[in-house]
Amino acid sequence: MKTTQLANGFTTQIEGVDLSMPLDTDTFETIRDLWMENRIVVFPRQKLDDDQLVAFTERFGRLFVHAQASLLTTYKRKEVMELSNLDGVARPVENELDWHTDQTYTPQPVFATILYGIVAPKEGGQTLFSDLAGAYASMPDSMKEKVDGATAVYSAEPRPKVRETPLTEEEKARILDCAHPLIRTHPYLKRKALYLSPLHIKTIGDLSEDESFQFLKELSAHATRPEHVYRHTWSVGDVVMWDNTSVMHSRTPMPSGEKRYLKRTGFYLPDELAVPF
Repeated sequence: MKTTQLANGFTTQIEGVDLSMPLDTDTFETIRDLWMENRIVVFPRQKLDDDQLVAFTERFGRLFVHAQASLLTTYKRKEVMELSNLDGVARPVENELDWHTDQTYTPQPVFATILYGIVAPKEGGQTLFSDLAGAYASMPDSMKEKVDGATAVYSAEPRPKVRETPLTEEEKARILDCAHPLIRTHPYLKRKALYLSPLHIKTIGDLSEDESFQFLKELSAHATRPEHVYRHTWSVGDVVMWDNTSVMHSRTPMPSGEKRYLKRTGFYLPDELAVPF
């Protein structure tokens, strides 16, 4: 196994591992430790079918199923999502997507997300990652005083115009706004991080929506400074796994004609550790 640091101490590339095969205990524990410490791991040149992708994911924890069921209707396995703009796909994914952390608007957010690259664009369609643990550690004291102990309300539809697939009426009734601490402590490492999701945060503390939006802009500007961002340019066979307790992500747009096809899985924390704190 060969490891290479890619970005400012929070992304590592792991080579010499075949994720299509069962991992022995030592290899699995090494990968898990590297991932937790670095927040993001990249496995290049993988070749996985759905069963192999799910088996790798499930080794870490209970499989994630997206709260927005309407996103799952065009694929045969509910644990595997397709993110694609190929011809014939019901929900093309090609526009820019704002910074967010997955499933913050649910009581039990997903611990980790995994993306597997099947078709990679020559230009655009990159995934950007923000190191929210590093952002918290470098935050000025005046800003820390505002966020320590604060809670935020996360909504599945705070800004509907930016949502690619609007919620159905059933989903609006089922997926209710959810409050979580704005600072999250890692369940295993006890490392603190901003729990930031600009796409989903509706209000912060006692601030109004307008005041929350302005403060959110300040937090986002700090969290997305160059030293806190890793830009992943996709190649076919890439597997990228990140920790949603400590990382948010976004997507860059693609020029017309570029094609991109990823599959996505994820896993939860154990129930006793699942609620952010």
